Amino acid sequence: MASGYEVSVSLPQDDIVFLDAYAESVGMSSRSAVVHKAVALLRAGELIDADEDAWRSWSSSDDAVAWDSASADGMQA
Repeated sequence: MASGYEVSVSLPQDDIVFLDAYAESVGMSSRSAVVHKAVALLRAGELIDADEDAWRSWSSSDDAVAWDSASADGMQA
């Protein structure tokens, strides 16, 4: 993992126990590595949500109607 900023967080004991157990079970070297992975998963979730929002916005637009008529022109992949 690339070096980064050092931060201090306060967590309940059961969260610390979970972080330690998770790190050991998947072979991660530290709590920081587990938290780093958790942040990456949170970001990925946000990207999925943003993609779904964009798709819903596009599919309800006039562009979607035009695309549907063009995509049904008989050509196959």
